[in-house]
Amino acid sequence: MVTQRWLFGALVLILAMAGPLAPLTAVAQQSMQPAMAPDKGAEPSQGARVGAGFLNVVYVPGKAIICATGTVASGALMVLTLGSAYHDAVGIFNEGCSGKWVLRPQDVTGYQPSYEGQY
Repeated sequence: MVTQRWLFGALVLILAMAGPLAPLTAVAQQSMQPAMAPDKGAEPSQGARVGAGFLNVVYVPGKAIICATGTVASGALMVLTLGSAYHDAVGIFNEGCSGKWVLRPQDVTGYQPSYEGQY
């Protein structure tokens, strides 16, 4: 019973302290300017290139591990079901092995080059 009162007291104290801070956070959110988005056709910065390189150190081996695990799992599923779960096995394999294997700087920034007017 004492513990329950202590928890309720702590909750009331936290709510009482948070009440006066709410207007300050609202003002801070309004005063922040939104980040300027670069042009979709702009070249990635040097930081994006470096970031993609560092991310690939973890992403590529992780993708290989996931692909290998999916390959083993889909093979085991084919053996266990005597080939009757072909579509599920292909789905498991494609889930791990399809898609990009290397991140590009455009993947890090989220902006793709513009192809308008080139066709």
